[in-house]
Amino acid sequence: MAVSDSEPGSPRWTIADYVDGDEGRIVALFERVFAKPMGASESLDHWRWKFAANPVGPKVIELVWDGEQLVGQYAISPRRLVCNGERQLAALSLDTMTDPDYGRQGIFTASAEASYARLIDNGFTCVYGFPNANSIHGFEKRLDWRVVMPTPVLVKALDVGEFVADKLGRPGLGPLLSVASRQVSRAPSLVDALAARLRGIEALTVGEFEQFEAWADGLWTRCQAQHGAWVIRDHEFLAWRYDARPESDYLRLRVDGPDGEVAGYAVLAFAEREQGLCAFVMDLLVDLEIPGALASLLHGVEQHARDRGCAFASAMAGPGSRYRQALLRQAYLPLPERLFPQELYFGARVFGDGDQALLQPERWQLSWGDIDVL
Repeated sequence: MAVSDSEPGSPRWTIADYVDGDEGRIVALFERVFAKPMGASESLDHWRWKFAANPVGPKVIELVWDGEQLVGQYAISPRRLVCNGERQLAALSLDTMTDPDYGRQGIFTASAEASYARLIDNGFTCVYGFPNANSIHGFEKRLDWRVVMPTPVLVKALDVGEFVADKLGRPGLGPLLSVASRQVSRAPSLVDALAARLRGIEALTVGEFEQFEAWADGLWTRCQAQHGAWVIRDHEFLAWRYDARPESDYLRLRVDGPDGEVAGYAVLAFAEREQGLCAFVMDLLVDLEIPGALASLLHGVEQHARDRGCAFASAMAGPGSRYRQALLRQAYLPLPERLFPQELYFGARVFGDGDQALLQPERWQLSWGDIDVL
């Protein structure tokens, strides 16, 4: 337990490890700080899923107390990574919070460093996360983080007629602009499909599935060397992240190879944004040795997004992603930081003599599923 070094006259607070039963106060602080429930509606179920049910490793949650009042938290969600072929235990930083009445007292820094000490003791090699523009400088200055890259968001316009008409102040143009928008946005996929047929590559079957099963382990084994650094996507992790998450309605798509083997999958989430309904590609894993698998799966993603009436589809692919060129060919375009609904950065801190490759943007494969927002 650590005691604060706050200024004379300010509250004295202490830092202590989470113990069973603290989750009710954690949820209450979350709702006070962020003015929303932790889950879609049931926050305690969401907390239990995120922390208690996480299959990867030990919970590391440092809580800041002023007497019996919880006033701050620094928490991590354990992840297993593979980096350059080596398995590593890593920490996703999330749900950092300080009671608004206790700002500028050093709570953020003290609770973070207490967490990092425990992480090192438990064999974690790094901590990483997605700070926004308001907090990234605090992570850099106070916690020795490095910005690896702006979050590599790609966006494809599917039907922006109503959005553009609204911005122009001409709502009556919406239907006409929607027709034009849909036709134009289909062109890259049609060209991509035609080019594949000319090369003798046939489209593969894409269908929905209900939950991840043992086949996910075989697919991950075949694909794990595609990227230099990414979260291990085995069956255990995928079943927890997507099948067990409370109050979530993911669309799961699978592409099968010509011999019936699983060639890849995508997980989609749908959410309303200012621009309209958006389809987020939460996860994408494809055996690139199977011709046509990635293109067929992306065509399936687009068709399902259109069937739902989405205005946009969004995926992530950094500079080293082996999926990036296929996404660009199908008109998933980089979104400038100034246009982000919330400006996010991908950053990390490597502990001790850990692998510095984790700080190289071209090593990472990221997806929307790596951020716990959907």
